[in-house]
Amino acid sequence: DKKSLMKSLKGIITNPIIISIALGMLSSACRISYPVIISKTISNIAVLATPLALIGLGAGFEGRKALKLLAPTGVATVLKLVVWPALFLPLAVHFGFTGEKLVAILIMLGSPTTVSCYIMAKNMNHEGTLTSSVVVATTFLSSVTLTVFLFILRSLQLI
Repeated sequence: DKKSLMKSLKGIITNPIIISIALGMLSSACRISYPVIISKTISNIAVLATPLALIGLGAGFEGRKALKLLAPTGVATVLKLVVWPALFLPLAVHFGFTGEKLVAILIMLGSPTTVSCYIMAKNMNHEGTLTSSVVVATTFLSSVTLTVFLFILRSLQLI
């Protein structure tokens, strides 16, 4: 209905992550130059953002609830780390992508689910158990799946 749509749109527009992305793109497009102290501060915050978010996710992780969601967690993890790369990498090769461009496509397709998904789920008043489970599972397993895909691409002499 219209009320739900407006609420969703307001949630998207007021999402701090989306606002930050828009401001960053605007800053980049305008080629704004910042003083060194601001650039270093932003750089230091960026370096700490993911580890701190993972610590927060880990602190709020509820194992018992996560075990109840093992099946959907497994499906989401397999889709993210195996199915999408297996479907789209051959398509990328067909279109002529090789080398570092193919590796970039692999990273985009098969990298772990970002912690920001958990933060967004929590901001949208969701419990976040499934999201945190998928983040944890994909973070642990991506080192294996990415290595396997890189090995396959290397064996096929595509990278």
